[in-house]
Amino acid sequence: MNNAHLNGGSPQTEAVASLIQTHVKRYPLLAVTDVYRLLHQAVFGAGGRIPNRKTAREWLDHESGLVTPDASGPLLETVHPSGEIVRLYLSAYRAANGNLSALLDACIRTSEVLPGDAQQMAAWWGIFAGLVAPPGALALHFEPRVVALTGRIRAAESWAVLAHSPVYLEHYRPFYRLLTRSEAEGLLQQQGIALRLI
Repeated sequence: MNNAHLNGGSPQTEAVASLIQTHVKRYPLLAVTDVYRLLHQAVFGAGGRIPNRKTAREWLDHESGLVTPDASGPLLETVHPSGEIVRLYLSAYRAANGNLSALLDACIRTSEVLPGDAQQMAAWWGIFAGLVAPPGALALHFEPRVVALTGRIRAAESWAVLAHSPVYLEHYRPFYRLLTRSEAEGLLQQQGIALRLI
């Protein structure tokens, strides 16, 4: 990984850069907004507490009905530099006969312990901008002006949550729920589901 342009940054800088590059490699059609969402989830989780359990359950039921159970797909995917937060994919969870009520409980507990930190989000966005600036490792993948503009706009909006890009949604169908790693491990262990993490 070529991060020399990051001035031989701290271990955390290297970990954030590695997380971004891993997702860019895994999802070649990733857009700037998808990198934003990745880092936003790493910092803020789902973006706040789940205000209404009934609504959250209805949405979970709806999305789980849209996916085809697939045991060959990823179950858990790291979205945090140190692996503290993961995406649990509904297609693999359904294939393992995962319990939706237990998943919702884990989601609610996760939403209560991830308050987020705007300064951290700004710093991690800065790491992404460094990767995009020539001769950065992602200089040919993203437009630096778009990254800089996105950062300025989102910072002015207190780093509000963004949806995945339409291209990402169409090609990767990202139906998942965010959990802390410990909640995910406990959820799967409770149901005897093997932990598969990418």
